[in-house]
Amino acid sequence: MANDSDENRGKKVDRPGRTGRAGKTGKPDRAYKTGKTGKTGRKATERADNAGETVYDRLNKSLKQYEKTLEKNPDDAGAWAGKASVYLKHRMYRDSLEAFEKALEIDPRNPSYLYEKGFVLLQLNREEDALKAFDMLLEIKPDSDKAWNLKTSVLCRLGQQEKALEASEKALAFNSRLAGAWHAKGSALSDLGRYEEAIQAYDAALKIKPNMARAWEGKAFALYSLDRPVESIIAYDSALKINPDNAKTWTGKAMVHLRLGKYKKALDPCNKAITIKPDSADAWYCKGVALSGLDKDEEALGALERAIRIDPEHADARKARNAVSSKLGIGLEDEEEEMEEKKPEPRKSVWTRKEPTTEIIKRTGEQGREKREEKVRRSKKAGEKPEEKGDEKNRDQVKERRGKESRKNTGKGQEKK
Repeated sequence: MANDSDENRGKKVDRPGRTGRAGKTGKPDRAYKTGKTGKTGRKATERADNAGETVYDRLNKSLKQYEKTLEKNPDDAGAWAGKASVYLKHRMYRDSLEAFEKALEIDPRNPSYLYEKGFVLLQLNREEDALKAFDMLLEIKPDSDKAWNLKTSVLCRLGQQEKALEASEKALAFNSRLAGAWHAKGSALSDLGRYEEAIQAYDAALKIKPNMARAWEGKAFALYSLDRPVESIIAYDSALKINPDNAKTWTGKAMVHLRLGKYKKALDPCNKAITIKPDSADAWYCKGVALSGLDKDEEALGALERAIRIDPEHADARKARNAVSSKLGIGLEDEEEEMEEKKPEPRKSVWTRKEPTTEIIKRTGEQGREKREEKVRRSKKAGEKPEEKGDEKNRDQVKERRGKESRKNTGKGQEKK
């Protein structure tokens, strides 16, 4: 699995110090540093003043120094990069990208600016553009272990696991103590189904950085894939102790409980994942499976439908939904949709159709005549002779005579009274 951008978003993930300080690469220029004033007691006063500040106040305050510099010199690449770093800190990725591009227009071969640009593009899920930025950086600085590391993450996201594995090896060749590179290697190996090797890579990352939650999470998934549920639960719990706010980790723990058939235990991590990330299709899917296992099929169906609404391409959720629907005796949604497509339009009254009345009457008369002719044909086939005109006349005369006799008898009755 590729590095989860939700976990790393807004954090400094293997990033080379602060960039964007005038004329410096990877090292901050003191002229642009904030927080240090060199005067005793100033920090305490600033802390008191900051108590009533909003996020926007702090943002504007941080930007102010760079904007002043740019008013005097719009071609100061360091000031543009500094401004970009402030936006990045506040997770304003589009503004950050725009400022880094301004810096690169002035200093197009600055490795730090290229690295930061690639990182921001990664947060914006623009993997192809991020890959171009890292490739450009590696042409200038081929021994950049951190660039190779993030390139690994980009390639994993793009589904190019073999290339991702090669990139991670390059990163480790330049710096074998880079925990992020070991994690990236583990992710590439895991995506390739090489789970034993992935666990070794994750262990190497944890040896360097024991509090690396994403390495514990990656190891837990690899153990789950190798059908080692008890060890997987332990690894998930280790990850959650470090970072309890990761929905993906809670969902992973729920999956292990489901594999063990512990449906009731699976519900709690599912609910925690949904609380953290309500639009997690995997969390809703797990909850649906757990509820179904507890014979709460109507609730299960609701959870699975929610998963499909979030991610219509979630194959496992669709499969589980169809099974629960069948169990409840409910027609499948896909079949219902097909029926709706084939459903004929409701018939309208002849008087509401957009057709001249004379045409309707004419067509109705023709249909009546056709029916009569059909009746005659059927009677002929059955050996019955159609009534002739003479027979019809005799029958009318009999009816008329009977009518007269009836009226005469009625008159006699009234005379007797």
